[in-house]
Amino acid sequence: MTDTTNDFDFESFKQAAIKGLYEGKPLTGQNGLFAPLLKHFLESALEGEMDGHLVQTRQTEQNRRNGKTTKTVKSSAGLLDLTTPRDRSG
Repeated sequence: MTDTTNDFDFESFKQAAIKGLYEGKPLTGQNGLFAPLLKHFLESALEGEMDGHLVQTRQTEQNRRNGKTTKTVKSSAGLLDLTTPRDRSG
């Protein structure tokens, strides 16, 4: 993948999730314990999809990354603000 500055800290997530379980917080839904994990998973999947797309389009045109944008997505974990990659071809 390309963006290593925004790595997900699984150890701190695990500690926070265990603490939240003991406090009786919900696993899913708005502000659920799994919301940060779902956000990280979706952003990683979008980065991988962009990598694959760029490999395919580079053979026929000069396409490359063109920053990122933030989108709000409704999910079972509530509303998530995802940072999604963009390319020049759109």
